[in-house]
Amino acid sequence: MKKIISVLLIVLLFASCSKKIEESYFIPKDAIGLMYVNLKSLSEKSKGLDFNQLNINSLIEDKAPKEVKRFVQELLSKDNLDKTFRKEYILGFGTFKRLSGVGGLILPIKDAASFEAFIQPMIDEVPNLEKETNVGKDQEFTIYANKEIAIGWNGKTALIIGANNYAAAELKDLTTLKREDCILATNYFDAFFDTKQDMGLHITSTPLGDAFDGLLNTFAGLDVNLENNNLSYYGSFEQDHIYTKTNLKLNDDFTSLIGYKKWMSTSYSKSMLNALPDNPLLFAKLSIDPENLYEHILSLQDNKNLPIQAREELRKNIKKSNSDTEKELGMDAKSFSKIFDGSLMFAMTEGKTVKDTIYDYNYFTDEETYTIVDKKTPNMYGTVALNDKNKFDQFFNIVKKKGAQIETLNSNYFKIDGSTFMVITEDYIFFTNDQSKADEISSNGKLANNLSDFKHKDKLSHSVYLYTKGNIAQLSNDFTKSLGNMYNPYSSYNRYGNNKSMDVITEKSSELYNKFYGENHYFIDTDGGESFTYTKGNKNSLIQSILYGDEVAKMMSTLEDDDYDEADEDEIEETVIESTESN
Repeated sequence: MKKIISVLLIVLLFASCSKKIEESYFIPKDAIGLMYVNLKSLSEKSKGLDFNQLNINSLIEDKAPKEVKRFVQELLSKDNLDKTFRKEYILGFGTFKRLSGVGGLILPIKDAASFEAFIQPMIDEVPNLEKETNVGKDQEFTIYANKEIAIGWNGKTALIIGANNYAAAELKDLTTLKREDCILATNYFDAFFDTKQDMGLHITSTPLGDAFDGLLNTFAGLDVNLENNNLSYYGSFEQDHIYTKTNLKLNDDFTSLIGYKKWMSTSYSKSMLNALPDNPLLFAKLSIDPENLYEHILSLQDNKNLPIQAREELRKNIKKSNSDTEKELGMDAKSFSKIFDGSLMFAMTEGKTVKDTIYDYNYFTDEETYTIVDKKTPNMYGTVALNDKNKFDQFFNIVKKKGAQIETLNSNYFKIDGSTFMVITEDYIFFTNDQSKADEISSNGKLANNLSDFKHKDKLSHSVYLYTKGNIAQLSNDFTKSLGNMYNPYSSYNRYGNNKSMDVITEKSSELYNKFYGENHYFIDTDGGESFTYTKGNKNSLIQSILYGDEVAKMMSTLEDDDYDEADEDEIEETVIESTESN
């Protein structure tokens, strides 16, 4: 049953425009979550793809259960979908304020008879459904329901509703909502619904206000208004990239508590780009204002949204922190915050390939074996901008006197914990595990081949920026595994590469990703964020993404077959060993 519903939803995305969303009347205004999918735009963007040529068709033919195979081949044909559904919008929602909590999908259909014929095989698979006719608004709806699921429709719209109980009653109520009781009455729906995007998701805290405002004050002492905190997310498949956008709007209470508009910044020290290598696989930048962040923390002492206990504990901790900092460093916490500019940058390159040994143990033969493999160790580079080098030197000298594992290579060049190199310049602190680059920074103050001409420098105007490309997924996987071995020195067997099947999946998935996708850009600012994931090839990003998913499905199926074959060989080997031992 779940497989049929999943396949139905996937195919509906590509089955298909409406300027008016009449189905909005079926969504209650107290919905916490709301989503839409633009079937028309997705249908138009997928026109260049022949779905009959996808690998998934042969996989369904060869491996899918009979019910799924019949459902896909007979009911989800293009002709059947076109006969059943209008090419408009799928809407979805979730809420907890109604009788038992409810969520569901709202589908645009052409007529009642076609939809009933379409949905009947799914209805036949659901146990204990009871049928009602001539119910709901204007007695136009037919409903099949049990306690937890209800499927209902009239001549234009179908609703699939899930609830903890009383699903049929929930569905009937939704069909009779007045405008002042539906989502159209909210102050955010019109702004949220963007017909230029392929899909959207909106989450609001407003319905939580009535239920929890008083409870938070009573039991936690938090005097905050939960209403009017809104998060909107959009996604769209453009010609050469996938675009997403997130909008965040918090009310005054939450804005005052977090204070992010005060301490999030966009400025950065451009000299840091001279210390990072060109052509990185990953590059990240963060900008904050340390002094404003500290001032915000101080302001929380008098923020009456917080319970008095929290404010007084914060006041004591700040006082103690200032006292300790003054005693240890000769400066208070505010002066310490002024040492740093607040901009940080990090980069990763492929680094070098080294040999690693994988140990394994065969419990049937009592033999230990090993394999030599190539492992990529990434080079990592980080920079932290300085406002006051003299005060940082004062702080760093105190750290060294306290016995930290720091080896002095020259006056401003250090080796930390045996593997990390640090160079202190007038403008920034430089960290790396690549000694050759640390030597170059120490000698010349910058790298010969650096990021000062980064082609995406205009995107550094955001508070947070992340750039990735190439085989970063595989590189990160190798790095994570190598760390696991590094911090597990007492293990008898090297865990790196021990799970051969997972290693093969990771490697092949990375290869497929690199075949279809290129650079990624992510931005975060005070009002939300954006992302751009660029695709390769001459098809638009939707088609390329479908082809990528199709290739992944084929790969997983092939690997599953290989695992079965290998398991059969192991079983035969074990049988032979047992037979030999018995003789």
